[in-house]
Amino acid sequence: MKLSEEQRDRLLSQLNEDQVHFLKEELKRGKRTVFANVIAKQKGLQIPEIATFEDVERMVDSWILVGYVDAGYVSPDLKCECGRSLRFQYHVINKQTGEEYKFGIDHLELHTGIDAKTVAEIRSGFSKIDLELDELLVKLDAGWSIQVESLPPFEHLALPHDIQRHFELQLPLLDRQVSRIRRLLAEYARERRQALIDSQAKPVDSSPIKPVIEQDLFTLLEPDPDPVPVSGGDELTDEKKQAILSYLDEGVQSARIIAELLIKHGKTRDSRFITGSPKIFVDVCWFIESFIPTKQCKLISVEHLDRLYQWNSNR
Repeated sequence: MKLSEEQRDRLLSQLNEDQVHFLKEELKRGKRTVFANVIAKQKGLQIPEIATFEDVERMVDSWILVGYVDAGYVSPDLKCECGRSLRFQYHVINKQTGEEYKFGIDHLELHTGIDAKTVAEIRSGFSKIDLELDELLVKLDAGWSIQVESLPPFEHLALPHDIQRHFELQLPLLDRQVSRIRRLLAEYARERRQALIDSQAKPVDSSPIKPVIEQDLFTLLEPDPDPVPVSGGDELTDEKKQAILSYLDEGVQSARIIAELLIKHGKTRDSRFITGSPKIFVDVCWFIESFIPTKQCKLISVEHLDRLYQWNSNR
């Protein structure tokens, strides 16, 4: 359901300060993420679904979006670089040259080299972000609770950060977030069934139990027609390890993005599983998680084909 500006403002006025701040920040982040993802796609880059705009922007060498304004109407206070009054203003920066502009949609296409098809994708993505805000506000106004989704118990799941924040702020979940919980539940059930089958098929021995990470990492990856041995990080050179640590120090949380950055910067070859996930992704995860026992690192989320980490950069 698409709300009018008046309806949206009325519903936002019923929220507390923390909720409003969160939603406005998420709106900005969502649009920066859409812009970065579309540009990355135009460049032929492979980006995981849950990557933040910060992570995607590290992959993009050209234009990034740093601000977007919808005045609600053509406003004399909102200008394009050409002087024309705007309703929608795109504030962009070229990462390579440092050029910074504020454009309307026409001059965004004209001066950045972003083609019409890509601009249309950006606008479509922005519209979806706006509709998600409306979806959340409508649910909140209707008295939404998690019980209406008829989900099985999911207290045992490590929920993604964005879903946790919605619960903390007492905000409804979006339909896509509910679907994500269902997918996590299905993956968890599948892993438990496979673990039960494996335990019944193998003779009992007294050898140490393998760490859970081995199961978790490889249930993320589909069977590969040319399988590689489990290396546990041993195949990473010192140069690759230093690069991984540098990315973590810069604030990259996604192991998948780190793997993609290693490929992009020529640190490793572009070899992938049939899922599209880089084969070095597994080694990246093993290496990063070797720092968990020392509390240098914390695993904060296990996603479909990705793992997110919180890194203490005070090494």
